Amino acid sequence: MTDFIERRLGNYQVVQLLGQGGFADVYLGEHIHLKTRAAIKVLHVRYDRDNSNNFLAEAQTIAQLEHPHIVRVLDFGLDDGMPFLVMSYAPNGTLRSHHLQGTRVPLPTIVSYVKQVASALQYAHSQRFIHRDIKPENMLLSQHNEVLLSDFGIALIAQSSRYQSTQDVVGTVAYMAPEQLQGKPTLASDQYALGITTYEWLCGERPFKGTFIEL
Repeated sequence: MTDFIERRLGNYQVVQLLGQGGFADVYLGEHIHLKTRAAIKVLHVRYDRDNSNNFLAEAQTIAQLEHPHIVRVLDFGLDDGMPFLVMSYAPNGTLRSHHLQGTRVPLPTIVSYVKQVASALQYAHSQRFIHRDIKPENMLLSQHNEVLLSDFGIALIAQSSRYQSTQDVVGTVAYMAPEQLQGKPTLASDQYALGITTYEWLCGERPFKGTFIEL
């Protein structure tokens, strides 16, 4: 894995690592001129000159998503063929970090969360855009503790030709609808995943457990 700390990506100086995932690493960056902070998601894939235009088209689509409960994409670029997205920084972490697995969330809090995420999904779906990876780890809290849905970049990578094989099912299996597990996600697949997430907040555990095959 490439270490980007103290390196420059676009107009941002990388300050520290915020988190790591199966498809991307997220860093805290500071704009070299404005000194504003942003989250920089570096994707675990390399593009050559021939398919860099695909990433450009994907980044342009993400940047069009403007909603109060969706993380804004501010910029994008390629570093030695490795794509990165610059996004608005949510300083209060993920909902997973606030509600660890096995804990139950108060009902009024759940209602607030679901309303905000459902609003973001309704907007994305009106743009015919499937997120594909709805889970607490991809729900962030802003400076004012509003929920921001993130990782639309991963959803777009999943829709590219690079990840269309049955070997590359994107998302977390426990939250996936049956049709998504079969490689045929629909708009309703995101609603299913939000339902699983809500169940987990209510009960402290997900409804289905087991191996990939059992699920």
